[in-house]
Amino acid sequence: MRAAIATAAAAATLALAVPAHAAPHAAPFTPTPGADGVGDPLYPTLGNGGYDVRHYDLSFDFTPVTYDFRATMKIRARATQDLSSFNLDVDALTVDAVEVDGARATWTTAPGQTGQELTVTPARPLRDHRAFDVEVTYHGNGKTKPAGLPGWRLMSDGGFASATQASRADTFAPVNDHPSDKATWTFHLTAPKGWTPAANGNLTGRRDAPGAGRTWDFALNSPMAPELLGISVNKQRYVYGRGPHGVRLRHLVPEDQVAKYRPIVEKTGGQLAWLERTLGVRYPFDT
Repeated sequence: MRAAIATAAAAATLALAVPAHAAPHAAPFTPTPGADGVGDPLYPTLGNGGYDVRHYDLSFDFTPVTYDFRATMKIRARATQDLSSFNLDVDALTVDAVEVDGARATWTTAPGQTGQELTVTPARPLRDHRAFDVEVTYHGNGKTKPAGLPGWRLMSDGGFASATQASRADTFAPVNDHPSDKATWTFHLTAPKGWTPAANGNLTGRRDAPGAGRTWDFALNSPMAPELLGISVNKQRYVYGRGPHGVRLRHLVPEDQVAKYRPIVEKTGGQLAWLERTLGVRYPFDT
């Protein structure tokens, strides 16, 4: 009897020593800074390492003629390592504030190979594979000389069009500016009434903005690299058409020269079809 009691006591002691719901051994949490480039063989510091962008949401309020703008970029991303900090690409942008998961983050800017590096340090480090949100508020002027090549095309009517290949999307917004990191996009472009904004994807709505402004919303549901960022605000008009296998064509031409440009842009469908046959690939977007 005494042996049985001793055995039971030993088992109880062992059970107390080992929790019934002990967690499996977790990998050590060792946050380190994300790389300032993806290791591209031509431009080693182009883009950034340590995370994968899933979605960009850009709100861009533009004032024609003066070329001033105020903007907010919201980024949904996933960490690919334990991160103590990470970089975004910017150039000629004045950053006002940065938040990560709704908490204020610290940040610095420094020269990069093709522009500038915005280094963000979250209030708390980020664990590998974790999804996180970044919000950057900033402002600037399209005439500001960037550290790298210009991405802005200033139009005679006081508007602009973007020309961002291969690494100039960062003159409009903080991004992970490398073709290997594609993401879906939404755009909210605000301009005075009478001006026509345009962006990648499909126009999903228009709404009044404070003052005499109007906001145009666009959505692109197919992943796209930042270098293909195509935004503009001009005195322009949409001209629509159809391309191969039903691709929607949307051209933007000067609003007072539609008759001149219509026969030119109507060649686009045939050009797309020729490219698909020649390259053996299908155009990857629906518009």
